[in-house]
Amino acid sequence: MRQRLRCTPAHEPPLAVLRTDGRLTLRTAAQLRTALLKCLAEQPIGILVDAAGLTIGEDMSLTALMAASRHAAAWPGVPLLICAPSRDMRAALRRLGADRHLTLCTDLDHGRAMAVRRALPAQVRDRFPAAAASVPAARTLVSGACERWQLPVVVEPARLVTTELVTNAVRHAGTPIDLTVTRGRRYLHLAVRDYHQRRSRLTASEGRTERGGRGFLLVEAVSSSWGCTLLPDGKVTWASLHLTARSRI
Repeated sequence: MRQRLRCTPAHEPPLAVLRTDGRLTLRTAAQLRTALLKCLAEQPIGILVDAAGLTIGEDMSLTALMAASRHAAAWPGVPLLICAPSRDMRAALRRLGADRHLTLCTDLDHGRAMAVRRALPAQVRDRFPAAAASVPAARTLVSGACERWQLPVVVEPARLVTTELVTNAVRHAGTPIDLTVTRGRRYLHLAVRDYHQRRSRLTASEGRTERGGRGFLLVEAVSSSWGCTLLPDGKVTWASLHLTARSRI
């Protein structure tokens, strides 16, 4: 009999809750990871995984949670909280050393209380049309946020990254663009949401033959980390800049 895993998101702004039911195996781990990435795309202040109905096959299937936790820490800089894990699941996490990186909670109410203790990050967001004029407007939004938050070190790299992310969305997505700028404790997070599923990729040639920038090679050069999260109706392309790191270009 095939083991099944159900992942059901529940919206509890500013939190994201993912209810899981079934057996987590190496085969179903990809399904869990995809569900967690979709939760991250909404940029909550924390993700609560309701593991009360989750059983574990191989220990290694739990690496899906570890990978999602690292992703969440890099962008958008939020914790992943595992609520109501079974005794077997706790033991497996200890064997993997994952309990040092994941927050374990007795139940969902405990997880909610843990998540809201964190101070809400400073954040600004706006929507732009798929037009060339959106690129300088987005840069202005980012510059203004950095000025208000007194982050002079990251102003220029943030403007450069914003230029590339928004330009890419204007050229290749052709849909409305949502830009979110978040000040975390250690990083400035930039996220561009569009509604086209063509993945943003870093290529050696991109930007060297196109007008208007150096493509995602530039994003990689000035960011601590960056990535592209696909969604059912589009994608989020994001980058994180260390608040004390100077530009390398």
